[in-house]
Amino acid sequence: MRVLEKQEKGAGGEIQLTDAMATMIGNQPFHAVTFDGARYDCGSKAGYIQANLAVALERPDIANEVRAFLVAKLS
Repeated sequence: MRVLEKQEKGAGGEIQLTDAMATMIGNQPFHAVTFDGARYDCGSKAGYIQANLAVALERPDIANEVRAFLVAKLS
């Protein structure tokens, strides 16, 4: 997205993808898809951890170990 090179910082002093997308609309072809999956805010510490835990719990090779860790921490 070349528009990001010229995008001014927005909320939180960060370059916002939504601002860049708004700039693109009407200036060039813009395509989107409807997404029904889970979404995590990896820009926050809690969201980043939530995303990693969700992925870990879906992985057969580590899910049991991660689940046991969480149960122990939450009990």
